[in-house]
Amino acid sequence: MNFKRDLKALLFVFSLLLLLAMGVSANASVKTYHQKGYALKGGYATHFVNNGNYAYIPKYSYGASKGYYENSTYQTSSYTMNANGGNFRRNARTSIYLPVSYNWSGDLGNPQSVAISKSGQYAYVMYPFAKTTIVRYDLWKLHSLGVDTNNMAALRMGVRNRDPQVMSAIKFGPKFDAGHGQSLALNPKTNMLWYVKMDVVSRAPSLVEVSPTTLKPIKQIKFKFSRSYSINNELSIDNKGNFYTYVKYRMQGKSAGRIVIFKGQVKNNHVTFRAIKQGLANGQGFQTQGMGYNPASNRLYFVSDGVISSVPVNKLNKLRPRDVRTTKFKTNLEFEGVAFNQAGLGYILTIRGSQLFTINNF
Repeated sequence: MNFKRDLKALLFVFSLLLLLAMGVSANASVKTYHQKGYALKGGYATHFVNNGNYAYIPKYSYGASKGYYENSTYQTSSYTMNANGGNFRRNARTSIYLPVSYNWSGDLGNPQSVAISKSGQYAYVMYPFAKTTIVRYDLWKLHSLGVDTNNMAALRMGVRNRDPQVMSAIKFGPKFDAGHGQSLALNPKTNMLWYVKMDVVSRAPSLVEVSPTTLKPIKQIKFKFSRSYSINNELSIDNKGNFYTYVKYRMQGKSAGRIVIFKGQVKNNHVTFRAIKQGLANGQGFQTQGMGYNPASNRLYFVSDGVISSVPVNKLNKLRPRDVRTTKFKTNLEFEGVAFNQAGLGYILTIRGSQLFTINNF
C-alpha cells in the first residue's frame, strides 16, 4: 500500500512538473525585453495649430444602432451614419455586422480596436475581455458567401449555428493579456500587428508584436514612457514603420482639450518617442477611442465618439488649420477605432452592436 501511495505521489508530482513546463514553454515563445531608461526623449509641444472645434461637449451619450435590440442583435438592415458637422463631411455605412456572441451571450459584444490587412482581405478585431483575444475575419470570403448588405444577419446567424462555411472564414486566436486592447495596429512595412499592453493610461506600458497568422504575441518590449508624462492606449504605424501615439489633455472651456502627438521607432527591440512640437488646439470628442493611419493618403486619424479628426503626416510640425480635417457624425454610437486598407478604404468599428462601417475618400 505504501508503494502505491508513493507511486501516486510521484505521478502527481510528475504531472504537475509537466504542466508547469508546458506553461513555461508557452510563455517562453513570447520574448520579453526590459528596456532601461525612458522611451520619451523629447516630451513637449511648444505650439498648437488653431484647428476648428467640433467636439461633443458635454459628455457623449451612448446608444445603439437601429434594429440592434428590436431584432435581438440579428440586424437585417444596414445603418448609415451621416456627417452633420466638421470641415470634411463624409458619410459611413454599415458593411458588416460582427458577431456579438460566440462562447456565451455577449462575449464578443465589446471589441476595442481593429486593424485591416493591406489587401483589405482580413479584419483583425481585438476582444480583450473575451475567451479569444483577436479574431480574424476573412472579409472576401464572407462577401463571397453572401454576407453583405443584402443579408446583414448572415454572419451572426452563421456563428450562432456554427455554419461550416461561415466558420471557415473566421479564425479565433488564443487568449492573452491585451490590457484595455484599444490600440491594435498593422505595420504596413512588415505586415505585423502591434498593440500597447496597458490600461487606459500608464507610464510603464509594453509594446507587443503579434503574428497576423497565428494571432499570438511574438515579443513584447516593456518600457517606461516618461518621468512626467503618461501614455494613452493609442497606436498607429505609417508606411515607413514609424509608430505614433497621442495624448489629449483635459477640457478647457468649450474645447475638448489639446492633443500632443508622439512619433516613435522600434529598433533592436528598443522603443523611442519624441513629441511633435506642434499639437492640435482642439481635440476631437470627449473620450479618446483610438488612432488610425491611411496608407493611401498618408494621414493620421484621431478617434473619439462620433468625431474623427485627421492630419497629413508630411505636414506634421507645419500644420495649418485647413490641414486638420474633422468629420462629426449624427450618431450616438460608441466608436472603437478606424483602420484602412492599402487602397484607402476606411473601416470604422463601433459597438451596440459590433459592426464595421466603410467610408470612402476619408
